[in-house]
Amino acid sequence: MKKFFQVIIMTMAFMILFPSTVQAAQVHRVAPRDNLSSIAQMYGITVEEVILQNGYLKKPGSIFPGQVLIIPKIVEENVYHVRHGDTLYRIAQKLSVTMAGIAKENQLVNWNVIYVGQALNIPSVQGSTQLKEPKPKPEPEFQHTVSEMLKMFPETFYRKGQGSGNQIALTFDDGPNTIYTPQILDILKQYDVPATFFVMGSRVERHPEVAQRIVAEGHVIGNHTWNHPDLRKVSVDELVDEMNQTEDAIVRTTGQRPALMRPPYGAINPNVLQGLKDIEYKVINWSVDSVDWRDQDVDQILINTLPGIEGNDIVLFHDAGGESQSRTATVEMLPELIKTLKMQGYEFVTVDQILNISPYK
Repeated sequence: MKKFFQVIIMTMAFMILFPSTVQAAQVHRVAPRDNLSSIAQMYGITVEEVILQNGYLKKPGSIFPGQVLIIPKIVEENVYHVRHGDTLYRIAQKLSVTMAGIAKENQLVNWNVIYVGQALNIPSVQGSTQLKEPKPKPEPEFQHTVSEMLKMFPETFYRKGQGSGNQIALTFDDGPNTIYTPQILDILKQYDVPATFFVMGSRVERHPEVAQRIVAEGHVIGNHTWNHPDLRKVSVDELVDEMNQTEDAIVRTTGQRPALMRPPYGAINPNVLQGLKDIEYKVINWSVDSVDWRDQDVDQILINTLPGIEGNDIVLFHDAGGESQSRTATVEMLPELIKTLKMQGYEFVTVDQILNISPYK
């Protein structure tokens, strides 16, 4: 019961830190006679705005029926919709207002956390110039030191493939689950797409047949700890125990000894990374977050995901969650995402392939 309340509290904290972007953008599904010009005209925007909103487009001149495009909503007065590549600093510079003014107007808890499609109320220039510009609040440790830790642990910690190729690695956390994991596996099989599943040891023990199917169908299985703790808050002995219990469960069930792990919540620090390095694990975070744990809506998951894809990305999804959490939207969204990216020439691979490392010990 104590664990349950800890999960609820952490989920509420994440919802405060990462406010929903619902209805800040919209999804357009390409019809047979559509082209970018006609689509832009339909929504009262420019072709350039369509392209800018869809960072994944490798061939903007070639779109296909059924492909998904993310459409920015028409700008309202004093409202700005966050675009791919935006930061609060860039938005403030672009609009000649202060970061403090935008933060105050939108009650931003963390100045470093904004999302593509998020609607920001913009203060008037006159009002914002009267605000004293304080120093930005520091990000939580596991956010603002990511770049530093990538340099500190170049052969242990990863979040994206090298370069800007056309490979995409889909990853699924928190399973296996007897309802949603099999549905996801069915879709991956239908579209001949490999993926990487970071599984919890306690759930492998409960659902061994699903873990066995993951491996039997050519997907990679990785370690996501036994009980999903924040690894920054446990002792070294507890960290090792979480990893070893899960590793042993995976070996007993599938015959594979994982070399890849994903920390719960993506939460790491140098001590955690060193501890995982010492037991010969590669730590895999992500470059694109679908936020499907929060936004359980097909269109919104597409809005969260597609604009951030550039190539050689590791994309985070979930095939399970809390006992009452549905992953139906993730399941229903997946075929559209796969078809859209395949139409643009992307190749789906597993995490070890995109990083050129071994998946197993």
